[in-house]
Amino acid sequence: MGYKFERLPQLIDMRGKLPHKGQYNMRNGGVKAITTRVWHHSLTKLNLKGSNVHAFADYHVRTNGWPEIGYALVIDPNKVINGRAAIYYCVDIAKKSYHVGNSNNFSLGICVIGDYRYDKLSEPAMRSIAELHDALAADGIGKEDKSHNEMPGYAWKQCCIYDYEKAIGFLKGKKPEALPATYKVQEGDTLWSIAQKDGPDGITVEDLIVANPGINPRGLKVGQVINLGKAQYAFTRKPDEPKKPQSSYRFPLPEGILKKGDRGEKVKQLQRALDAVYFRPGAIDGIYGAKTEDAVKRFQSVYLPYEVDGVYGPNTMEKLKAVLKSKGY
Repeated sequence: MGYKFERLPQLIDMRGKLPHKGQYNMRNGGVKAITTRVWHHSLTKLNLKGSNVHAFADYHVRTNGWPEIGYALVIDPNKVINGRAAIYYCVDIAKKSYHVGNSNNFSLGICVIGDYRYDKLSEPAMRSIAELHDALAADGIGKEDKSHNEMPGYAWKQCCIYDYEKAIGFLKGKKPEALPATYKVQEGDTLWSIAQKDGPDGITVEDLIVANPGINPRGLKVGQVINLGKAQYAFTRKPDEPKKPQSSYRFPLPEGILKKGDRGEKVKQLQRALDAVYFRPGAIDGIYGAKTEDAVKRFQSVYLPYEVDGVYGPNTMEKLKAVLKSKGY
């Protein structure tokens, strides 16, 4: 007969239909290992084009490097079925998907699409939250419900923001704690997943790179301690801080796009910067040849692993600027 939650009329099975690169491992102990239903939000406004399960899966796979989307179930207020928000079944609940670090094995990830600093939790969304919760409870899937910020290591997360008490009355609505000075890496963590910009201090990937010059962004290890709260504004400017002109840096970086075949002073600036952070481009000759292209690709493979094209652009510029700052330039 299957589970009751699978028979909800607003549930749409998306398993195997979303962007993925491999599969998650099965939970140790199977579905019976699930003790906690963990509630998230997407922090993307409902009216944005990217507020959908396909975009989330693409982000989790391409940017975070996860095998599949991180949430088993996603509630979408943008799609209403018989007065209820659609519920997408994205990852089999028997799989250990990445969404709460070291607690993944015993936690089921449920995300409600929306940025509830601005969006309002709609009645169709609240109905689906309540019905999904009741069905999961009846199925014996999980014994308790918690917000993302109530899970070990995530007290600093502003997730979830919306008030579930209006829907089912089981979340305590605790205010997230201040961002901790350091953070211990958990299972599935990457710099990109840690720097979600949904903490009270808006930490970015570039901030983390600058504050942690000795780490390998592609090789974080479980239990590794990184600077987190200390990373605030390490690279990102404070709201009231004026932007420094490129000419004020020891290794100013050129604006715009550079690619193989280009020549001139801008290429020399790029070559000098790459050389300063040990991604040797060959001669500093102002010629964007094979060696310079290779140096850009090597840099991107470490700091932009899903944009390794050998072309220098805005994203490469921001990461390179952050790495230069981490080295004291």
